[in-house]
Amino acid sequence: MERPKFHKPYIYIFNSSGCHGHFLTYLIDRLSKKTPPIKELPFNHLGNSHNRLAYSGFSEFFDIKNYEKDLKNLTGANVVKILWSNDVLYYERVAMNRATDANRDINNLHKDISFLKSYSKGFYDKIHDLYSIDNDNVPKWLLRDAFKMGFLDLERQGSMVELKRDIKWIEDNIKKNNAIHYTQVDVFFTAKNLKRELQDLDQKFALNLDFSEFESIHKEFLARNNILQTHKNTEIVLDAIQNKKDIAVPTLDVIQQAWVYAQLEKKYDFVIMPMIEDFFKTTKEITDYITLYPQHYKAMNPNLPKFNKIDNPFFLHRQNNKSVL
Repeated sequence: MERPKFHKPYIYIFNSSGCHGHFLTYLIDRLSKKTPPIKELPFNHLGNSHNRLAYSGFSEFFDIKNYEKDLKNLTGANVVKILWSNDVLYYERVAMNRATDANRDINNLHKDISFLKSYSKGFYDKIHDLYSIDNDNVPKWLLRDAFKMGFLDLERQGSMVELKRDIKWIEDNIKKNNAIHYTQVDVFFTAKNLKRELQDLDQKFALNLDFSEFESIHKEFLARNNILQTHKNTEIVLDAIQNKKDIAVPTLDVIQQAWVYAQLEKKYDFVIMPMIEDFFKTTKEITDYITLYPQHYKAMNPNLPKFNKIDNPFFLHRQNNKSVL
């Protein structure tokens, strides 16, 4: 007997940009025994799950502008909201590169930042304000520094502020009359974690999932996700520095470079990483820069919110006079 199509979603997927909401929608529709069979894979040429398939409507994807506009009065529904607060670095990279099939080259974002006018107008304006630039072709060191400033102060970082606003909207408008489940984007990184998350969703929402094809589908997902394939490169660099190992620095895009700089400045809080066009080639070069940083240049880093666990007066002064990123 052919399984029915659904005129109303059984489960609503509230996505965050680039955070695999389409893939989750696909997995639930394909794996559930309550839905008609799907045999095609959802991946397009960029690896996004954006191919048009004959979905049943059992699970349905909504991005933020759609659910805030159309679903404010939703009642009696099952809702999964995908968050990325566990991995802001992944979000910044994947949203900028893959969301809406943008396919932006995040190794060369600095060559033309005009896309930020529509992607993140606040970030674009703050870059112009802080650095007094007069065109959209900027040095790589400048864009690296702009991202680093946000990573140093995640409480005020633009994307994190927007995520908190998004969660508050859901808590204020959706939670009372619906069943809400929050999923972190990092569960997609391994088959083990994603299967466990799907099992939790199955138990909570009675999805009746069959996992016999799950492993092969997830393997294809990983093979087509270039951002995830290079995601651990920052961890490789920071671990090598921590363990005093000299290795060649693997390829890091400008956002990853900014993340490494931010983590180092948080740890070595008298050191400000250099604003130079080319990044370090080896971890020994980075270690030398940190350990040999001249005493007469060491000072309280004005970009750190806290210094020795107390409010940084230089940071507070800058906040009163400049916008944050």
